[in-house]
Amino acid sequence: MFMFSPVRNHLVKFNLALVFLITSSCTHFGTKQAKVETQRNVASAHEEITLNQPWSYDPGPDASSPMGRELIDIVATQPNMPGISKEMTGSQKFRPAFGPTLWRMIQKPNSVKILFIGQDGTHIAEAAGRTATAGFGGRAQDMAHHFGVMSSSAYMNNFAFTIYGQYSAFGVPVISEHNGKKLVSFDSVTDNGIWMMSQDLNSPMVKWRNKLIDWIIRNNKKTLKLVVLFGGAAQDAIGTYIESAGGQVGARYTKEQIIAQKIQVPFFISESGAANKETPVALTKKNVNVFEYLGVTIPYKDLGSQNTVHDKLAQAKLLEAKEKFTQEIASVYSELAIPNGGIGNSGVVHPAQIGGYDLKKINIAGQNTISLKNLKLSDGTTITNDILVAEFPHPTSLSASEMQNKGSASVKVGKSLEALKPMRDLGWNIEADPGLENRFTANKPYIYGRTDIPPDFYDFGTPNNRMVSVSSASRMSGKPNIVVIGTRDHATFDMEKLKAATEAGRPAGISAEELFTARPRGATDRYLFEMGPGEKMARIMKENLDMKAITSMKPEYVKANPTVKPYKAGIEAFNVKTHPFDVGDFGHYRGTFVDPQVVVLADPDGLDDILTARALTGARGQYLQTMFNQLGVNDKYLVIKTVPFGMDLATDQEWKRVIYQTLNYREKIFAEVLQNRSIKLIIADGKWASLIIPQLNQSKIPVAYIKKTGSDNNSGINEAVSYINDLLLFPRVTSSVEVMSNIPRTHLGFFSRVWEGTSGTRVFSGISPADRGVAFAIVAPAWAYLQKPVIQSLDERAGVEALKNSLKVLNLPVGNETYKDYMSRTMMTPVNK
Repeated sequence: MFMFSPVRNHLVKFNLALVFLITSSCTHFGTKQAKVETQRNVASAHEEITLNQPWSYDPGPDASSPMGRELIDIVATQPNMPGISKEMTGSQKFRPAFGPTLWRMIQKPNSVKILFIGQDGTHIAEAAGRTATAGFGGRAQDMAHHFGVMSSSAYMNNFAFTIYGQYSAFGVPVISEHNGKKLVSFDSVTDNGIWMMSQDLNSPMVKWRNKLIDWIIRNNKKTLKLVVLFGGAAQDAIGTYIESAGGQVGARYTKEQIIAQKIQVPFFISESGAANKETPVALTKKNVNVFEYLGVTIPYKDLGSQNTVHDKLAQAKLLEAKEKFTQEIASVYSELAIPNGGIGNSGVVHPAQIGGYDLKKINIAGQNTISLKNLKLSDGTTITNDILVAEFPHPTSLSASEMQNKGSASVKVGKSLEALKPMRDLGWNIEADPGLENRFTANKPYIYGRTDIPPDFYDFGTPNNRMVSVSSASRMSGKPNIVVIGTRDHATFDMEKLKAATEAGRPAGISAEELFTARPRGATDRYLFEMGPGEKMARIMKENLDMKAITSMKPEYVKANPTVKPYKAGIEAFNVKTHPFDVGDFGHYRGTFVDPQVVVLADPDGLDDILTARALTGARGQYLQTMFNQLGVNDKYLVIKTVPFGMDLATDQEWKRVIYQTLNYREKIFAEVLQNRSIKLIIADGKWASLIIPQLNQSKIPVAYIKKTGSDNNSGINEAVSYINDLLLFPRVTSSVEVMSNIPRTHLGFFSRVWEGTSGTRVFSGISPADRGVAFAIVAPAWAYLQKPVIQSLDERAGVEALKNSLKVLNLPVGNETYKDYMSRTMMTPVNK
């Protein structure tokens, strides 16, 4: 039986009445850039939000508290690492388009019990604006869950920007000498340029990262008990932090051993293979791949290939080349390009570049330890409780291991946990979050798995496809500024629209002092952000949204496809036009719930709300912003979407069903919102908003109806302005709305980048039947990711110069110098350093 027949009857009566009302008594109203004038209000006072609830969200740092303001200031000093990479390595190690992803954590004091540190963010982390999202995040969250921890875990990376390739090169030939005989080992080595910018204490990046770690520890002095490290980059990051705070950390080799064993690292390059695999190869003085010099050709592109036959053949060739190089090192040595500088002419700056820091060799206050206790903090205090440091296998390697041998991942993590047991037996413990069990304290085995990431870590209104615990995003091939979320498969898009979004001009009103790919860092704008709706409104919006009805498939689809399960069905099965399971509800509102002058009920328009988690932040919202600027309203308004879903290309029948399914949702919201006595005007933007608003507005507040016709994003707005002028509620507007204005920073969340809510539409749906409403392309504009110049602070500039000078003092190559250029510059004789 067709369950929607009551819906249809109800809406027919409802719509007929409203159509008569609108056509007889109301006037219908209806890409360039203009500067926004917003009131410069600091983010409102922090409201404590209940965690682990459907309505939970991350409001961002508390700008009204000293610690919250300090965190905002730390973020504002984030160095432009892509620019530093060019200077230190001669190439681009970073992916600059989506800027830095800083953390995923609750910022309330004493909320963090475990800090996880990884290497760098993933594509979906860039789209989510939070690190440790996707498969890595789900696995790391599961490890936290073993300790009884969910929202009280925090996540950050060695690199805030996503990188190309890996931090260290695995399999670099390291030459040593024993009894006058040259020996070769193949080790993990971090290149000088990468080491200097990511681990040297003079590096702007290191100073910034250490400030963040220090802040997390100081903000959680009573609760933080464990730091978990994934991979060599994270291990080196904590080693560097310990040394910056007065501790010492050993490495595989000491300086004395490097000199005594005459260890040397030649110039090397990394050859790219499949699946982000890189193979380091030494170079000769003539800049020739040494394996080719020895007559061995390796199909590098097949290394790591999913074609096991190709991979096996390539691995065999690589092994052959390494064996030949090892056997013939005595004769090949004189041909190798080896720097005559560094520690004992080794070619490296720091012992830990070979094999990394050894965290079994931490020494703090004269004691060997695995705890950060007694380490100095920036506020002059010392850490008084045990914060243990543990190396865990990287979730990516665990996944590969588990695929080959089921159960092996659990065993590997279990071995890492062994190092913590002596401290546990002495009373060290992590108190479990409410309702959870600390399985480690209970001496229960770790069982490898994946745990969903709670909404506590994200803005209110963030869609499901940005809070995922599985890998579901990729960079569009050949388009570094476009991240596709919702699928790892090839998705089809309107490439002309993506091109236009990429090439959109830089809008007015953005200071050249900003780093366009990051959140604002200006002295005033850094404190401007919207902290969420508050728990009361968040609960109203979440608890009154009937997702059971929304996720029900259309009766006609069920009849034609009786065996298809809802969560496996395509968008054609549903009334909403963004997948109700994969995407869910998003972008419910935008603006202020506190004393708005205008309330807008708007039909969904575009998909930028997927990125910003705020309503109407795309082109339509930017045109409306121009209207509000002209009216003198600026940012003192509130937008509520008729339905918190995408509805592009929905039929009238689909719209009517969704309107009926969400009746209670809107009624509850407006019953609360319209209690504000500050409201002067209500605006209904779009066909369905215009039909609905008379039922919602039982007050005497006047209503302006915007009739949008055609595809122009400013359609109907000028007619609305004419009507609003006649109401004499605001200063009279004399110019038409022909340009877009930037969405106010006071309407966007803390993590929103400078370019979000500007220069038109930024998010596009796939266009094939399989992709529509599921796959989305997020487009960063060229004016942002190709920003020139990026203004550096004096401290940042001084730090970079100090790094370059250190390399010169140590007689080492700088940037991308070839061996020939390096020798020509230095005109050197070997020196011991």
